[in-house]
Order: sequence, then structure tokens, then C-alpha cells
Amino acid sequence: MTNLPLKEVKRQLRKQLKSNLKTITQDSLIKQSHLIHQNLLSHEFFKTANNIAVFMNMPDSEVKTMEIIESCFKLGKSVYLPRCNYVSSPGRKSNYMSLLEMPSLEAIHQLKPQGKYQLLEPLTGNDAIETGILDLIIVPGVAFDKNKNRMGHGAGFYDEFITTFHNKFKRKPYLLGVALQEQIVDYIPTEPHDWKLDSIITSTNVY
Repeated sequence: MTNLPLKEVKRQLRKQLKSNLKTITQDSLIKQSHLIHQNLLSHEFFKTANNIAVFMNMPDSEVKTMEIIESCFKLGKSVYLPRCNYVSSPGRKSNYMSLLEMPSLEAIHQLKPQGKYQLLEPLTGNDAIETGILDLIIVPGVAFDKNKNRMGHGAGFYDEFITTFHNKFKRKPYLLGVALQEQIVDYIPTEPHDWKLDSIITSTNVY
């Protein structure tokens, strides 16, 4: 049993997982991502959700999400993408995330890399924190466990957004994690501000 502070335990676990994820081949990433997409299409909440937030994946360590985004548009769902903000806003942390509605798939293809992680981020769009109509957030992470706990990259963007949304609209969107097999661990230590997911989809299971 460790005597390390919880934040240090999480930091070490995050570092180990990120190192492990660098060894995944692109072939494995593509195959797992396709199977996750297929499992997502049959998920009951995905089928009924109309307003869905999807993350834009990092190139070599996360589920590839473009196939999911394409399906959302084909099914007539509204798609929201994250934008990380590094300026203060009333009632938000100094670093906070917006989820902005995208008008079309073509608009997504025209996005340019932005921010610390050089991800494709929108500059404008209807912000879900203002409209409150978000049904489902497809959530990224570094690691997940079968009890539906999630560990992100450590910046707290998603937890802060969900808390702000919940406080403002007295409900939260359905939280669905998508995970590579290599991202599933036995146990993730959690803190009070960490939100538990409602479901996790891998290439072989739905938790």
C-alpha cells in the first residue's frame, strides 16, 4: 500500500500509461477504433441522443474519432467539438473547455491545429454551456477502469465543464468513454471532483 499523495499516484499512473500507449501500432489503433465505432452505433443512448460532443483524437494514443463524427452527421445528429480556452471567464477556471457546435463535416475538415495539444479545434460555434441542449459527451482519457472511472491528462477540462453544466442546468449529459484495450486498468484512484462515466466502450466490451 502506497503512502504517496493521491495526486502523485495519479501522476505516476498517467506517466506509465502514456509511455505504454506510445507502443500501439497504427494498425491496432485503426482496427480497435473501427470496432469501437460499431459498438457505439448499437449503444441505446447513442441511438436516441440528438446533440453529441465528440473529441478530436491525438494521432497516436487515442481512439480515432472521425468515423464516429461522420456517422453522427449521417444520422442527423448535432456535433459539438472541444475548444480549450486559456483566458479567464466569469464563473470558470482560468483554463476551461467550451463545446462548440459544428455546422457540417466540411467545416471540421477545414479546422487547423490549435492550442497546447495541437488538436483540431473550432474557433466559433454555439456553445453548449449557453444552450444547455447537450445529450451525450463522448469522453477521452488516458486510462479507464471497469467501474467506469476515468483518468484524463490532468488539466481537468472535462470535469470542470461537466460540473459547470450540471450546476447551471441541474442535470448532466450522458458520459460515455471510448477506450483502447491498452487503456483499461484494474483501478483508478479518484478525487471528489472526478466524474464517473455512465458507460465505457472498447473494441470487445461495453461497461
